[in-house]
Amino acid sequence: MWDDVAGYMDTVKTSYRRNNWQDQPNHVELWSEKATVLGSMRPITRELGVMLRACRGFGSTGMEGQVGYLFEGIRKPITVFYLGDHDPSGHDIQRDIHRRAQQASGREFRMIRLAIHPEDIQAFHLPPQTIKPKDSRAESFQRRFGSKAPTVELDALPVEELRRRVRSAIENLIDSETWNRQLAVQEVELKCIAEFADRVRSLPQRGVSQEPA
Repeated sequence: MWDDVAGYMDTVKTSYRRNNWQDQPNHVELWSEKATVLGSMRPITRELGVMLRACRGFGSTGMEGQVGYLFEGIRKPITVFYLGDHDPSGHDIQRDIHRRAQQASGREFRMIRLAIHPEDIQAFHLPPQTIKPKDSRAESFQRRFGSKAPTVELDALPVEELRRRVRSAIENLIDSETWNRQLAVQEVELKCIAEFADRVRSLPQRGVSQEPA
């Protein structure tokens, strides 16, 4: 609730955000296997207006249906950037959620892994781990990366490198001309909202009389 209309207008002035993706050639999202990195990714996705999702429990939390409903109505190419562990579960989760989301939406879309890649282990001196002997997904992982392939968790990659990859990947899909045009429109709109809020604030304020109980 607000004390008056002026307070409401202040809220509108600070909360309005234009959807700069509405006339972009792509729909872009960022999905992460783990929620632990969401805090470090959120400033970038907020700045660029990109949906950020955590994929734990993808098929049991209603996320599958929500994504399917959304993607079903999108009429342009969809790209999902993915962050996950380099281990049997991390790669299988990526494969599974990609398949589920495509089935739920009836749309094919790209899912591009930004981290972690096998070469990151050596490049960033990440602490390697071994595959758990009883991991049911180990066989396919070993066929793909080698019988003695090390594993590593997403959290091990330096945050700044993860942020750099995410920002670069998203910005590479932005058409800068249309993006800047939307920013210009938003600036005009925010100025109009601010001016209207100032006019409302200057109106005479009348107290609300109350009947005695």
